[in-house]
Amino acid sequence: MLDIGLTDACDPVGDSAWRVITIAAGWLLLLFVGAYLITPASILTLVMADLGTTEATAAALVSMPQVAATVIGIPVGIYLDRVETRAAVPVAAAVLLVGSIGDWFAASRGDVSLLIASRLFAGVGMFVLWVVSINVASSTVPPDRRATATSVIISGYPAGYALGQLGAPRLIEVIDWPGVFPVFGGAVLLMSVVLYAAVGRVSRFQTSTDPISLTGFKRVVRNRNVWMVVTVTILGYSLYMVFNSWMPTYITRRFGVSLAESGTFVALFPAVGILSRPAGGWLSDTVLAQRRRPVFAASFIGATVLAVVMFYSTTIALLVAMLVVAGVFIQLQIGLMYQSIQEFVAPSAAGTAVSLASVAGWLGSFVAPVMAGELVATAGTYAVLFAFAVGLGGTGILTVWQMAESGEPTAPA
Repeated sequence: MLDIGLTDACDPVGDSAWRVITIAAGWLLLLFVGAYLITPASILTLVMADLGTTEATAAALVSMPQVAATVIGIPVGIYLDRVETRAAVPVAAAVLLVGSIGDWFAASRGDVSLLIASRLFAGVGMFVLWVVSINVASSTVPPDRRATATSVIISGYPAGYALGQLGAPRLIEVIDWPGVFPVFGGAVLLMSVVLYAAVGRVSRFQTSTDPISLTGFKRVVRNRNVWMVVTVTILGYSLYMVFNSWMPTYITRRFGVSLAESGTFVALFPAVGILSRPAGGWLSDTVLAQRRRPVFAASFIGATVLAVVMFYSTTIALLVAMLVVAGVFIQLQIGLMYQSIQEFVAPSAAGTAVSLASVAGWLGSFVAPVMAGELVATAGTYAVLFAFAVGLGGTGILTVWQMAESGEPTAPA
């Protein structure tokens, strides 16, 4: 049986303080996870020089943890619904730390194959920490604040990208570049202990006494609403990565600036997610009375309109300004999608649902840039990128039009 309800502690002030600590610890945990993940990208020149690899191989090192997460995501999500997720936090962090130490050992020896293997291994820990952090946010705050809490926690991830891009080049001034991996891995383990301790002091608002069953898993897989959120997630991340991956090249070709300059401009696009992701959750919870669809719709409509405006932009200043605004709109829904999908399933299947959305997001992140590249190669012009973005946005609008509302109090749980 499910035990669902509000369980305020006898000491509301103390309990509230521990909730804030829990959310902050989850944010910092994902901050260091994101920094670990992006580290090879921030020192790519050194990686290629010391390991003697091509750009493609060196860049692949960045995505190895995400590849592992995509492969093992669903089974791990099901497993997390059958265990106490709090206990999984330090274990997963230890896995990531072991992987980061393996990175250091492999990179120091110049063993590319071992480095790829260790990054894949660390990806298992990365995925568990991602899912558990989202579940913790959902279960430790009341229903009218869950989307906000989830969005706040996952905003630590893009902040981690910024930390890795800025911090790794500075760390290699005092340590060799292979040593950067365990530095971030150790920080992840430290924050996992803090999160583990904080969660133990917080009253849980939603718990399930039964692990997910085979029947429960079948209900998730057969749930049309779950697949609608999965579709929205694929489309949302696809839009995000089309702009994130191809705009530096487009700006360079269109306006003749250097790749370094265009990369600096485009860096603003993901950076605004630190604010816009929590803003999307807050809008849904506070302004829209827990309705999720209006935020999804606004995200896709705004991105679609801005893609058209960017196509017709004649100055780099206008293009970059519109790109930043597009970053705000697109990322409003990132965070909300992980909460929305949980609201369509029973609490015992929350981990499975979050895993489905996570795998969908990473799938969109992988496939969309490749498809965009093929379109550019076929059409012979970068203008096709904006047509592709408009197509993704339009499909997203139609999907949101057809999907049910998950966040209203009367929605099925």
